[in-house]
Amino acid sequence: MSLLELLIAMTVLAVGMLGCVVMILAGVQSNSRNKNDTTAVVLDQEILEMFATYKNYPTTGFVAINDCGVGVGSIHNASVVQAAGPNGAGAILYTAATAPLPSNVGDIDWTQPAPAFATSAVTGYAMQYQACNGDTYEVRWNIMEVSPNPSSRISMLTVSSRQTSAGATHNATLFATPTTLRTMIEN
Repeated sequence: MSLLELLIAMTVLAVGMLGCVVMILAGVQSNSRNKNDTTAVVLDQEILEMFATYKNYPTTGFVAINDCGVGVGSIHNASVVQAAGPNGAGAILYTAATAPLPSNVGDIDWTQPAPAFATSAVTGYAMQYQACNGDTYEVRWNIMEVSPNPSSRISMLTVSSRQTSAGATHNATLFATPTTLRTMIEN
């Protein structure tokens, strides 16, 4: 009878241990996904702040953004040129007719091809940003003039990014929806 009780206890313990291992693996995956999302949000926020603090915005030209890459590819000439709504300039936005959900209207449409990538030689509305840990993020933005009033011009800046490849850490690139941030800029 004692051997039967011991066998049942060992079976229950084995099932419990397998459940714990599965929960630990799920936690590690979730932690990795959260790290990637956090990096994407910080990258979006960096671009929003850089554009928002640009003097005499809206304007023509570009802002130079440096990443942790080495060489010429680490400099991105990010275009700050805007266009009138509802399309704006840069990455294509979801409209009421194309958005999968009503809450997606105005977000960057990742099903569309990327606009010209910003490099040290080309000004563009998208870039392949290399984080310091080696991960690569594709970043797209759109700048739309909301109010053309000469005394108080208002622009909507929408920035969206997603991880496209993992760096030297050999972590898997997990699927996550792109992060999107918006801000209004007044001149």
